[in-house]
Amino acid sequence: MQFWWLFLLFFFPFFGGFAGLTIRSEKTRQLKLFLAFSGAFLISITVLNLIPEVYDQIGNQAGYYILGGFFLQIVIDFFSKGIEHGHLHFNEFKKGFPVTVFLALSLHAFIEGLGLGGDAFSEATQNNLVFAIGLHELPAAFALAVVLKSVFSKEKTNYFWITLYSLMVPLGMLIGNQLIDYAEVFSTLIAIIIGVFLHISTTILFENNETHSYGKYKLIAISIGLIVALLAVNLHIH
Repeated sequence: MQFWWLFLLFFFPFFGGFAGLTIRSEKTRQLKLFLAFSGAFLISITVLNLIPEVYDQIGNQAGYYILGGFFLQIVIDFFSKGIEHGHLHFNEFKKGFPVTVFLALSLHAFIEGLGLGGDAFSEATQNNLVFAIGLHELPAAFALAVVLKSVFSKEKTNYFWITLYSLMVPLGMLIGNQLIDYAEVFSTLIAIIIGVFLHISTTILFENNETHSYGKYKLIAISIGLIVALLAVNLHIH
């Protein structure tokens, strides 16, 4: 485990939340474009890097855990209202911010961090996983912050919830690091996370706008995400 992993895993969601709280407009075009970029990066890293390594670690049983993770995210979506992949339905929060949404998002982030803490994979793969989780958590925190603004008028309250949410992935990683001897458990956790990633990335790419069409800027964002992922996998960034 490296300190800069913890820093990035806190910084990405906190920065996303900070941006969501400080930007005065509720227009989400920039969020949609960043989501398209992160979705392309996420699915590329998952297919090119994470899936081959998890099959190498635990064999054909990996498929069952990947499938389990995919459907686990569907359950989490039911409680989180899809905030983690950019769904902002303000009319659902008129009566106040539901605790179940925050708990579902936090559980999702904590599981991602827990899988990172076991050092189950190579350092190059874990570097890519750190960036994949960070890039995914940034727009998720942005969306959470926009929803918080629509519910709470006090900035201190909003920053408290964003800070707490930003700690979930690092907290999961720290706890996972204490259980480092259970390598096989962490390999299965990564397989579950892969399933979560597949659900999130495909949802982002195919439901990123109401018309389900690819605009010019979205296509550029997706292309950049793919190129960055290819570089990360093939150059083994350390």
